[in-house]
Amino acid sequence: MTVVKIFRKNGSIIGYRANGHTGYSESGTDIICAALSTALQLPLLSMHEILNLSPKFIINDDGFLEVDLKTLDNENFKKLELSLETMVLFIKELSEQYPKNIKLVEKED
Repeated sequence: MTVVKIFRKNGSIIGYRANGHTGYSESGTDIICAALSTALQLPLLSMHEILNLSPKFIINDDGFLEVDLKTLDNENFKKLELSLETMVLFIKELSEQYPKNIKLVEKED
């Protein structure tokens, strides 16, 4: 199971973390893992390629991803907010459809 944690402060996303493998099918053929990975990495792609930002993040082959957005200024954060909230909505849908494979946890700081 993959556990995704969304960290918020005053309702805004200040970071997120995913850990574990969904276990829907074998590695390389797991479409749920692929969908989840895409959703989690799209905001990072926006930050790097569109906004030229370099937030703190860690990613490895063991199913771990952590993104820290606390260092973003307000202007850049506002540009990312829609992308981040859309990511959460998508993950929420996936977790409802595949509750044995994905758990979504939201924490308010």
